[in-house]
Amino acid sequence: MRGAPVFSVIIPTHNRCSSVRRALTSLTLQNYPASQFEVIVVADGCSDNTVEMVQQFKTGFLLKVFPVNAGNAAGARNFGAARARGRMLLFLDDDIEAVPALIESHGLVHQRKPQQVVIGYLPPRFEGALDFFRIGLRCWWEEQFFQMARPEHRFTYRDLLSGNFSLETELFRRLGGFNPGFGCREDYELGYRLIKSNAHFAFSPAASGWHYDASTLSRACQRVFDEGRADVGIGRRHPELRAPLLFFKMERFTSVPQKLLFRLAFERSRLGDFLAGILYRRLGLLEKIRYRGRWRELFYLLRHYWYWRGVATETGTRSALAGFLQSSPFHPVGSEIEIDLRQGLKRAECDLDAIRPDAALLYYGETFIGSIQREIGAEPLRSNHLRPVLAKKFSKRLLAAVALERATALEPMEVLESIPEYADQGF
Repeated sequence: MRGAPVFSVIIPTHNRCSSVRRALTSLTLQNYPASQFEVIVVADGCSDNTVEMVQQFKTGFLLKVFPVNAGNAAGARNFGAARARGRMLLFLDDDIEAVPALIESHGLVHQRKPQQVVIGYLPPRFEGALDFFRIGLRCWWEEQFFQMARPEHRFTYRDLLSGNFSLETELFRRLGGFNPGFGCREDYELGYRLIKSNAHFAFSPAASGWHYDASTLSRACQRVFDEGRADVGIGRRHPELRAPLLFFKMERFTSVPQKLLFRLAFERSRLGDFLAGILYRRLGLLEKIRYRGRWRELFYLLRHYWYWRGVATETGTRSALAGFLQSSPFHPVGSEIEIDLRQGLKRAECDLDAIRPDAALLYYGETFIGSIQREIGAEPLRSNHLRPVLAKKFSKRLLAAVALERATALEPMEVLESIPEYADQGF
């Protein structure tokens, strides 16, 4: 009889037998001991031979498959997690081909501290030719991971990617798991609850798996429509996120076409859908003549329309959207500390790690240097955030404060002697 494993790997799937087989094959090659992890495949409404394939799959680790009708990936993941025996849950999408170090790398990060949420790296792999859409998608994916890999990155709920992440089973169950009411962006919604629970996010490039992305331009339009609907749902469940989710996007309206498509999404959706169809066909023509710059402009207009079309489906009218945003509650600053940089950067960094405030006021003695403001949905501040902020935003103010202190501490002749042009003349 096996003891309880360390990791339970949860793989939800729907009618993608070949993808599941590839994922399971990659897990047989893990560096991590096979006795220390189990794999649970949740076959959600599968009508292909996924269940039979998993039942016949030969492997050294414990493998289970459950045919269910969960309705979406969130429900399927919850079903698998409820039957997991591992101390850690590792969620993988069925289109991920894990590198041999994936599970081991997740485990190494978890050993450093408790209450961690470890996000793995998912480089995209496309089958067939790379068109403009796939090139742009690859750039978007890599930019997300590039930012997370920066030591000074301040994690937000939007960094949680359900395709490859792990956390303690107890933490997942305590928060209630994924919200099955979300068919899209259920990872964002869980990510926000994790941030609020003071869980620590970490990115592990070594916990890598190839992402066989089957996205197409038409699927992308449907996806962004679903994202618009999901953002309204997140705003309803977490009212303090309404303005950051929606109003921020509205502030970036800069062109007449954007404003027109926004109005059509709410007031004349039939006409808007017709124009969106024209834009979609125009993209194909621009692809053929390799006019990438114009293609990108029209693509972002198309995304813009379908996002607000999704929002309009949930909120109704523009006035209803305005009321929805205005009802967003005032969110207090939260914990805020004052930091005197005159005491040294190491002391300031120790204070940030010890207190983990939401915001900080920066001084050099009595001179105000600047502030690191609270970000709704972002993790509390830590030591790694301080020096990059000083270098990028407040370096001139800090240098001026230091120079002023030195100047006022010197006698008049010492001030002159400290200036090279005067010192060279023998003053």
